[in-house]
Amino acid sequence: MTETLRFERKKPGDFHSTVKERVYRYFEENKISQHANGEMYGKALVHILLYALGLGLIYSNQFQGLWLILIYGYLGLMSGLMGFNISHDALHGSFSSKRNINRWVGYTFDYNGESSFIWKETHNVRHHTFTNITGYDGDIDKSPLIRFSPNDQWHPFNRFQPIYTWILYSLVSIPWVYYTDYKVFWSALKSGRATSSDAWVFYSFKALNLFLLIFLPIMILSAPWWQILLGNLAMHMMGGFVISVIFQLAHVVEEVSFPSPIGGKIEDEWAVHEMKTTANFATDNHFLSYWLGGLNFQIEHHLFPQVCHVHYPALSKIVKETALEFGVPYHENKTFSKALYSHAKLIYKLSKSPLKSLQSRN
Repeated sequence: MTETLRFERKKPGDFHSTVKERVYRYFEENKISQHANGEMYGKALVHILLYALGLGLIYSNQFQGLWLILIYGYLGLMSGLMGFNISHDALHGSFSSKRNINRWVGYTFDYNGESSFIWKETHNVRHHTFTNITGYDGDIDKSPLIRFSPNDQWHPFNRFQPIYTWILYSLVSIPWVYYTDYKVFWSALKSGRATSSDAWVFYSFKALNLFLLIFLPIMILSAPWWQILLGNLAMHMMGGFVISVIFQLAHVVEEVSFPSPIGGKIEDEWAVHEMKTTANFATDNHFLSYWLGGLNFQIEHHLFPQVCHVHYPALSKIVKETALEFGVPYHENKTFSKALYSHAKLIYKLSKSPLKSLQSRN
């Protein structure tokens, strides 16, 4: 980030103030907590058990070759779903009203090889504050090879991104877990943003993940070491692809905007900015809503990240009605396939040279 950005100030009676007052009145009038309820605890248990099933099948030493690799792939899928349904809420402080519970539940993210410390910096702060702003939102700055925004510089190789983007999605987890996390955390240590306690958590969980998923299987399984490494590759490819696609469907689609700061200022107040840069998808699909941890209700999540995702369907009615009342956009793709198609179309449009597009219009 090169400069501090400023949003328009929130005013009494504006969209942000009104929708916030109505949402918290909903919890008060219905006498329910904004945090996890019985449904959420049940979901957490289901995801942990399904993940444990995959790990148990690997440790059973009953599988080799393609079957072992497929089970590792299943483990990658479940690690992504655990992240959506458990870790994500905990790291936003929405799983529980108690900070320590959120911290310990959030360690499920570290267990899977990532870093909760870095996620809170890059996702909770940068992405949730500066959504879709090039140079500020880490989620659209992840790869220099993919042009996610019309404000990104175009390179000749971008013409091929409609093809290679999907391949890179499946590979994003490998450099993230084994290189980028270490680089970013070491910088945080040197700058003093990370403490020795943060370092203990970071390196301990990184070591635990390597031991449980690579070194221990090599030691106890009869499968050759190279099959275990291929299995880990399949695990990262599956998890990386699922995570990348689901997060992009909420922000990198045709319907949303990609604002450019002028003089270090964004023209909208923060909540309106979030409404313009975020889109829901498939919110009537109860199957997807269950497994995606409410990430298809991305508008509600961005406005109320401290609210557990099981409440988003109820909140969406309040947010949508308030947006209509204030003339604020409420972007949504009715189905998963429409959201996926919209994302693919935008990736294709951004693969074209802006200069050539301008010349063709003239």
